[in-house]
Amino acid sequence: MALKAPAFRALRKSGLAFIDDIPWGTHFCAFYETKEDLLEILIPYFRAGLENNEYCLWVVSEPFSILEAAGCLKKALPSSHLQHMEILPHTEWYLQDNGFHWEQVVRGWIDKVNYALARGYDGIRVSGCTAWIHNNYWKKIMEYEAALEREMGELKAIVLCPYQLSNCGLHQVLDLVSRHQFSFIKSEYDWKNNNSIYRFNRSEIIGKMAAGVVHEIRNPITSVRGFIQLLKGKGELAEYGDYFSLILAELDWANAILTEYLSLARDKRDVTLQWQNLNDILAALLPLMQADAKKEGKEVILEMGEIEDLLVDSRDIRQLVLNLSRNGLEAMEAGGVLELATSMEGNYVVLEVRDTGKGIPEEILNNLGSPFQTTKENGTGLGLFICFKILERYQAKVAVDTSPHGTRFVIRFPASPTPDR
Repeated sequence: MALKAPAFRALRKSGLAFIDDIPWGTHFCAFYETKEDLLEILIPYFRAGLENNEYCLWVVSEPFSILEAAGCLKKALPSSHLQHMEILPHTEWYLQDNGFHWEQVVRGWIDKVNYALARGYDGIRVSGCTAWIHNNYWKKIMEYEAALEREMGELKAIVLCPYQLSNCGLHQVLDLVSRHQFSFIKSEYDWKNNNSIYRFNRSEIIGKMAAGVVHEIRNPITSVRGFIQLLKGKGELAEYGDYFSLILAELDWANAILTEYLSLARDKRDVTLQWQNLNDILAALLPLMQADAKKEGKEVILEMGEIEDLLVDSRDIRQLVLNLSRNGLEAMEAGGVLELATSMEGNYVVLEVRDTGKGIPEEILNNLGSPFQTTKENGTGLGLFICFKILERYQAKVAVDTSPHGTRFVIRFPASPTPDR
């Protein structure tokens, strides 16, 4: 059994000047452009591990051969270090048994941790080149990266996953950012502060992308909606009224999706904090939630206990509650009941949201709070991601219980919060 990391949170040297010391369990992503960029990342990364009693493993693919990779390490590192390092071809590590089987690869990493610890190393430091990955492997690769995020985070291991930018479209970049603790770009271009290294987290890249496109799309949608409403009001076009209503409904749906994206780009400085009672916010939202439920033959029940006020921005709490309630309503068949309840639990204000749906699938549950995770045919996968961002801002804790009979979210807000601003 590999030694678990949480009991050993001493920081390790990253080896990278632009990244502070990191704890065991760190799983991060590097985007690079050239072969030279990749070397400038991996050489100091491995050097730091070898200098600090870590067993190192480099799984090699293009742009390096095994011999070339070994030669680069030999030039850059003392020969005494190299006996504590292993270099393997990607075909031997990733593509065993005539294909990519991510469960087998994850077990292999865990075995390597055990191997290193049994021989007196503090832990392992690894990197696997990814140029061999093709589109037909992408879904499995994302399952693999998500599994690494879960499994390696509990072990005495540090994992760096390098991806070449030229092989990644925007969707792939977003996938990767969402499945690593943090990411950075090594590029010849100046991205920030005259430095060729740009580090970002999983929400920043999505927020910046959203801010750049939402307004450009929203303005013409607003104009089109206005013209459709004008045409709908003309008597000579009355026979097309149903078509106009359908167009307006679709435009409203598109606008709702844009609103989700725009919320990702919202600056923390836009937050306006006031002492408010969660019960008051819920009571104001109840008619809206009940109207949504009634259209589909469902019911919303609100049970309000005596609770303390919270220092919050009501817009955040409204969005949190509406996202959770709409998720719950969409998960249920006609006749389903959505319950919301508030209470005090020690120094926490507790909000519970319960539905009687079919539960959350395991593959979604394991990545809950990551962007673009959804089972809805027309969903964006951003609703819960936004909820988790809001909860993080208020240092709230969330627990999720799910089964084939329904799902329960239990959110605990500190009664005297200090929101992350």
